[in-house]
Amino acid sequence: MPPTVVREPARDGQDIPICPECGHPVANSKGSQRIEKPDLVHVALAGTFDELVTFGWRCERHPYEIVLPMRVGDADASAFVDGWTGVEIRFADEHVRHVAIPKRELSERVE
Repeated sequence: MPPTVVREPARDGQDIPICPECGHPVANSKGSQRIEKPDLVHVALAGTFDELVTFGWRCERHPYEIVLPMRVGDADASAFVDGWTGVEIRFADEHVRHVAIPKRELSERVE
């Protein structure tokens, strides 16, 4: 599988999430998404995940996968639901941001 393109979600004038590449509304895709070959910043995690589950949106109008993770702010993902934590990944625009992943996935692979 080729790496997933990970982009910051954009919003239209009505605050509806849209794909930053094509402008298509993606609100109906909200849920758990898979990122193939994530560019994880933490060295110890980088070789651990071939696929990462996150929460956000995806755009299916492209010949490649685009995932738009929901912002979580920090490693605690304290503003997010229980059972999730934050990890830093590099997005397609080269910025590093935290994305939410299930705590159990992290604990199963890091122990």
